Amino acid sequence: MDYYNRLGVKKDASPDELKRAYKKLAMKHHPDRGGDQKTFQEINEAYDTLKDPNKKAAYDNPQTQFNTSAFNQNYGNFNDIFSQMFSGRGFAQQRKNPDIQLNLTVELADIVNGKNMVGRYRLSNGEEVVANINVPPGIENGQLMKVNGMGDNVNPNLPRGDLYAKIIIKKHPLFERDRLHLRTSCSINVITLILGTEIELKTIDNKALKLKIPKGTNPGTILSIPGYGITDYKTQRCGNLYVEVKGVTPKLDKWEDIDKVKKLNDELNLGS
Repeated sequence: MDYYNRLGVKKDASPDELKRAYKKLAMKHHPDRGGDQKTFQEINEAYDTLKDPNKKAAYDNPQTQFNTSAFNQNYGNFNDIFSQMFSGRGFAQQRKNPDIQLNLTVELADIVNGKNMVGRYRLSNGEEVVANINVPPGIENGQLMKVNGMGDNVNPNLPRGDLYAKIIIKKHPLFERDRLHLRTSCSINVITLILGTEIELKTIDNKALKLKIPKGTNPGTILSIPGYGITDYKTQRCGNLYVEVKGVTPKLDKWEDIDKVKKLNDELNLGS
């Protein structure tokens, strides 16, 4: 990793320039603000090296192999650095063990009303941990959920780190998400569309709905069912279910059936 590139500074950057660059990036990528843990650690590693004249000299000297073990041994000090820099601005942070991030794959149906999920992961000492993660309705794909005190505990003298669960929402074979709305489709015989009908439709959480298809509905028409979308956990608003009507042309094998359709077409003057 190029420490200068990681901080976005030149090799002749002054200590103040290094500090400003670190401050800006640390605020942007801090895990407590939704940033990536790995990126935050890289930023800390780069700053910890370049702010120290001896470490910087060793890093800049191509004849010397730079030893990064000091970073690993002093990882706990980074929280102190961050705390000192942002003290009094609402970003002070107590020293603690490293946080852990895992990907939590959920079904699209799980975020309609929310669901309590189970996350399994291992700590640095090999211990397997099972964490209950309450996935709220309406959560976005890729959003991070924080579970306090369920991170690593490698250092017994420090408080335990936190767990960050990244939500990965699986694609559904029948329903597609559109913000708080859901979209699906139904296929209906075109002759039935002319006459109109009522069909039974299953929602994503397996509820049965009656959907009226008005007479003369054209293929491609989108019908709306209010209140059967996704509930937003912040506002409690619920989206709609949109159903696209797809027309299916019946296959007529018997000549008499084809002849009947032709006669009906001529009588009603429907055109070609």
